[in-house]
Amino acid sequence: MNSSIKNIHKGLFFLSLFALIPLWNIPHTIAGRYICEGILLLTTIFYKPNWKLFFQNVKILLVFFIYLLIHLIFFSKNFNTAFSNFRGEWMHFILFSIIGAGVGLTLGKKNNPKILLYLAIAFSIPLYIHLILFLYKGLSIGAIPWGYWGINEIHGDFGYPALEAGILLLTFCLYQAQKKSERYLAIALLGFCILSPLLATSRGGTGFTIAGILFVFMYHLLNRSKSKISISKKAAYILATLFLMLGVYKVGMISSPDRWGGIISRLSIGLQGNPSETYCIGIEALKSALKEKGIIITPEIQKGLDSVVDGDGARMMAARSGSIMALKNPMGIDQSKQAYQQAITAFCGNPPKIFIAHAHNGWIDTALGIGIPGAILLLLVLLKYAQLGYKALQENLAGSAYGVALFGSSIMWIFRGLLDSTMRDQMLEMQSFIFALLLGLILSARNKS
Repeated sequence: MNSSIKNIHKGLFFLSLFALIPLWNIPHTIAGRYICEGILLLTTIFYKPNWKLFFQNVKILLVFFIYLLIHLIFFSKNFNTAFSNFRGEWMHFILFSIIGAGVGLTLGKKNNPKILLYLAIAFSIPLYIHLILFLYKGLSIGAIPWGYWGINEIHGDFGYPALEAGILLLTFCLYQAQKKSERYLAIALLGFCILSPLLATSRGGTGFTIAGILFVFMYHLLNRSKSKISISKKAAYILATLFLMLGVYKVGMISSPDRWGGIISRLSIGLQGNPSETYCIGIEALKSALKEKGIIITPEIQKGLDSVVDGDGARMMAARSGSIMALKNPMGIDQSKQAYQQAITAFCGNPPKIFIAHAHNGWIDTALGIGIPGAILLLLVLLKYAQLGYKALQENLAGSAYGVALFGSSIMWIFRGLLDSTMRDQMLEMQSFIFALLLGLILSARNKS
């Protein structure tokens, strides 16, 4: 009977773990996600992981937890609203950090050399679903359905898991794969990580997936293999990488020339004029500012102006406006995901003429939600994870592979937040979980050594 209970416990642990990870990027699965969260927390508790060891190594995370509670109690303008926002967002950040640490410490005891591969496959499941549906759609219409998202509603559902899966897969391939078949499998799955966001016409998703893969590969190439790889081979690898990037860009231009071409000119329009006035008054305010500078409104400039309403120009303009709003609200607004909307509406005195949901910058949106000190603390948490990952890979022990994955993941998500609002919803939960899990694996491996 005791053996049966153990098997049920083990089964629930792994089932909830490998169901949770793909559910983060499959739409309309919030209930399933939080059911898995509860089951995984309970089953992890029964394994009795050494959470004390984890928090001894990342004390800044505990400081951030305490800050969130202090901010909720003392700096919320409306406590009931702030508590609802905390419960829906930052409470899960805390829980998934605790769960991820426990899972990592537990899995580390089991000494499975393929855990990075399994985690990467779990992250990639939404990508596989998308590619299968994409193929079916293409066969049914007899053409390439560029920009087809399948069951998903935003292309971020492909870019975010592809970034993390890409880092985990390449780390496994370079540091843990023991057979050629395992390496070939990892390389093939890396191709899917690039292909899915590329076919979904997600520039950021494709670009950051490639950037994450390159980050890990270049570190390995330039620092970890000085005696194993000749200079000529390194040059060949770098050249092949450049060809890959050019090839991806060419495919992007074929799939959606308006999105992949002329990015710089559209972004430059977002640097013009007063950003908050543009949102309050409308695009005419920006057009007047350009005319005052003697800029003629050509069709190309008009495209840039249109992009300020909904496009690349909007990202730049919103980031500038969001920075101003963050300085006007240094302690944030009730831990809200809608803090930018609330701030710009208060600034305008009425709903802005141009609606935009958020600042399109994870760090600015975080500052608007939990205050500038909160955003700084969160950045310090990610930098601490990166430092611990780097330290682990320098030790060259059993946890080195996990150190590479943690170092690469932390750095890439820090930069990812500069171009999109990634510190919210499932993206925030996913980051808190995988960072803590990888650190847990490192600590378990270090203890064994």
